Amino acid sequence: MKILVAYDGSESSKKAVDFVREIAKSEDEVIILTVIPAELLSSTFTKMLLPTIDLATVAKDSSFKERAEETLREVAEKLRGVVANVETLVESGDPADEILVTAKSKGCNLIVVGYKGYGKEGRFLIGSVTDKIVRHAYCSVVVVR
Repeated sequence: MKILVAYDGSESSKKAVDFVREIAKSEDEVIILTVIPAELLSSTFTKMLLPTIDLATVAKDSSFKERAEETLREVAEKLRGVVANVETLVESGDPADEILVTAKSKGCNLIVVGYKGYGKEGRFLIGSVTDKIVRHAYCSVVVVR
């Protein structure tokens, strides 16, 4: 089985990794994916909060990616020896879209995501990555709480 784990460093995504560690078989392959939102540095909200700072000079896209890759290497160590192969990926874009595209392109049989629990109001205001994945995935999805 090929399992995609969406990882963002939250407690729920850490629980998703632990869940995969518990259910995975030695012949399984696991892909751990982190998605960096493309608008992170150039969002209107960020500019509003920090109008006098040119964030492009403070943090480059590559530094976000490098930190994410380092974190994923540490997370992958928890699964090494448990499964046949662990791959780590860092993408940028819309998190739900990237998770769905990666799962399909890599031929995953299962997507495992953590649930953040924003509630109805939060989902209405910001949308829910988990909800979108569950609705649009071509394979099974496990939501870990």
